Amino acid sequence: MQPTHKTLPIGFRFRPTNCEIANYFLKKKALGQPMKSRTVPEECHDIFSRHPRDYPGYPKEEHWYYFCRKRNNQVTSNSPNLWTPIGEETNVLDPKNNDALIGIKRRFTLIAQEKESDNICLSDEEEAPKYNWFMDEISLPQTVADTDWVLCHIFGKTIKPAFTDFSIIESESE
Repeated sequence: MQPTHKTLPIGFRFRPTNCEIANYFLKKKALGQPMKSRTVPEECHDIFSRHPRDYPGYPKEEHWYYFCRKRNNQVTSNSPNLWTPIGEETNVLDPKNNDALIGIKRRFTLIAQEKESDNICLSDEEEAPKYNWFMDEISLPQTVADTDWVLCHIFGKTIKPAFTDFSIIESESE
């Protein structure tokens, strides 16, 4: 299924909190309830085999939200990209409801296995920005709903070039 991209009016952005993702979008999707939001994330079932540059709006967009089904093994053998889990699962708590558990968040990072290119980038050509790509997968605990629906938030963080500070050392030579 090809993911789509819904545009919002100029000046608006879709950046729900983890609490909003779990308590509103994911819970309503799992229970089959209608959502009255202007933007509702689309479904993308092959999300773990896609590179973020293949999503609509790249490179202008750096955040995507998609519903998909949770899989035990997120790695596909024919995929050139590998989303690897990092860190521990964390709880998503609802501060408006005495910090009740409403979701579970798992973080992944993209390990891209790029093929070497014959293209040589000349110094006057602009290089594409480099990113560290991450995915937050938020699922519902069984106490909320017994479902395999998850909502994934894919986002990139720009990799800043390394800068070495060469401090000037004055010598005492004559």
